[in-house]
Amino acid sequence: MCAVPVPGFDRPLELILQVHRRIEHRCALMGRLVEHLAERGCDADARATAGHIVRFFDEDVARHHEDEELEFYDAVVAAAPAPDRARVAALVARLRSEHAELQSLWADALRPQLVAVQQGRVAWFGGSEIERCHSLYIEHTTRENDELLPLAEAFLTSAQLEQLGRGMAARRGRPYP
Repeated sequence: MCAVPVPGFDRPLELILQVHRRIEHRCALMGRLVEHLAERGCDADARATAGHIVRFFDEDVARHHEDEELEFYDAVVAAAPAPDRARVAALVARLRSEHAELQSLWADALRPQLVAVQQGRVAWFGGSEIERCHSLYIEHTTRENDELLPLAEAFLTSAQLEQLGRGMAARRGRPYP
């Protein structure tokens, strides 16, 4: 089996894109967990899968959102040429609002259910929250991938990309290449 290479912090835009793909995969995994629970109950595989999803969203997605909120978004807006800046700022405002909605959905609805499955306390997980999470993340990551990342590629200098990558590494306690 071939592992997909993970971009390094010296390629922060590729790293952002890769995290988006992983988010989409974990959302799909939540849907498969619902099916698994219905067919097999809250067995060891279900508990392990729920734990995997919780760790991913609590750790990787939280850091990813920090990367975007603390540095990436502002860097793209600041680097945008004056004629484009208002449009880019409006896009970033929308993306920040989507982050808040996604975080609320995770914290208030999905995480508590997944933790209960992880701990073997419930044998059911589901509801409209999973479909809503999946569709919101697909819309959000598509907007970032198709609209914001191309702007970042066009506007950010290599020095700004390095600064972004260094910040991403520092938030994870990892060395920059």
